[in-house]
Amino acid sequence: MHIRPPVVAVLGHVDHGKTTLLDSIRTSDVASKEHGGITQHIGAYQIVYTAKNTQKRVLTCIDTPGHEAFSKIRSRGANAADIAILVVAADDSVKPQTIESIEQIQKAGIPMVVAINKIDAPGAMVDKVKSDLAKAGVQLEGFGGEVPFVSVSAKEKTGIDALLELIVLVADMHEEKRVVDPNGVFSAVVIEAKVDKCRGMTATLLIENGTLTQKSHLYEGHKLLGRVRALHDEYGKRIDAAPPGKPVEVLGFSQLPSIGSQLTAEPKAVETIQAQEVKSVVSSVDEFLQAMTEAEKKKLKIFLKADTAGSLEAVIDALSKTEIDLVRTGIGDVTEADILEAKATGAIVIGFNVKAGANIEKLARVEKVVYRTYAIIYKLLEEMEDVISGMEELIREDRELGKGVVIAEFPFDKDRILGIRVASGRLAKGDTVRIIRDDAEVGKARIRSVRQGKNEVNRVAARAECGILLDTQIDFLLKDDIIAYTTG
Repeated sequence: MHIRPPVVAVLGHVDHGKTTLLDSIRTSDVASKEHGGITQHIGAYQIVYTAKNTQKRVLTCIDTPGHEAFSKIRSRGANAADIAILVVAADDSVKPQTIESIEQIQKAGIPMVVAINKIDAPGAMVDKVKSDLAKAGVQLEGFGGEVPFVSVSAKEKTGIDALLELIVLVADMHEEKRVVDPNGVFSAVVIEAKVDKCRGMTATLLIENGTLTQKSHLYEGHKLLGRVRALHDEYGKRIDAAPPGKPVEVLGFSQLPSIGSQLTAEPKAVETIQAQEVKSVVSSVDEFLQAMTEAEKKKLKIFLKADTAGSLEAVIDALSKTEIDLVRTGIGDVTEADILEAKATGAIVIGFNVKAGANIEKLARVEKVVYRTYAIIYKLLEEMEDVISGMEELIREDRELGKGVVIAEFPFDKDRILGIRVASGRLAKGDTVRIIRDDAEVGKARIRSVRQGKNEVNRVAARAECGILLDTQIDFLLKDDIIAYTTG
């Protein structure tokens, strides 16, 4: 038998330094590559650490997102781990996702190590963090409890060795739970699944037992999902086999696996409840709405695309709290077929972490289909809330979204920038607008960019001023009205 490396989940509130903490441990640079400093998916990495006794130890780390919309992903991270590191920023203390992470760790029944991060930040209050954790039910060692903690600065790499020593110590105390058989029955948990434009369907697996090799069959329950064509480690290097505790990217799926489900090399008679729950979320089959009531017809119809199954599930979960109808969901870039299907169903197209080329923009304009793409979930949720609050503008033809007046002109290369004071509603990047003079339409265009001072922004609300660049040259004059509208 064999003792596999401990799997460590890093959890905590957004921007408390989870990814930076991992960076400082493995001397890589994931955080700078993330949009807005937020980790959008679970990433699994192995770290080789030389302990004080000079013994080399391997740790498998799962980095989980901090935004509340990714709670399901965080929950799976805790359930797949042996140890949880709860990261709490010393200058921000306990926050909503901190509480949620604590609940998930306790539900998973795994030991917790607290990393009080950003001790070098102005306004850092370590004692306040300890007090707030106690109120949240986490009693630290030396303060009436048994939960070990370390004060660290991920940015300055302070306290990292002490944290790793503590993780190794905790792992050794629960070694019996990590007994596996590399030559035994294979099983793995799905950490992420996505469609790569060049490589097809791929999934990140964390090997639980046995060893995964090329040409192995992969089953989710009784369903055959594919045969392993290639294995890659976290650095993109091709490997021949993945032993227990190893995170690995797998190519060769004919169907995407469900995130959080268990994969095996032999079919099972009954699928797990968890797999059945997740499957309905990540299905790529078109799901058009049934006959709707009059009340339902007033809901916003959305055609949603995302880069991975994890992102898709998280965005669906967040949007489920709003007044929308998901006409269709899918994984991959926005395509011309998506635009045409959205046109047929009267939906708007939303893409998260996906691309939409110039041909898509042109087709959407011709077909009068509203579409938006986002790289940060905050922006997506904020703008959807704005859209929903003005629902009638999206379900009726030619409804006004915002109105402004031209108060200045700024030449820029060959373009003319409109200086605008927004009178009502809002003006936003991507809006279709009319230029009106003396109640007569001068021309139509689309807002290419919006700026306030030197900053480019997505939208400007009433009573604010901004500079607007249109995608079509219009011979505007001062005091002309600019009206943003939608045809739904």
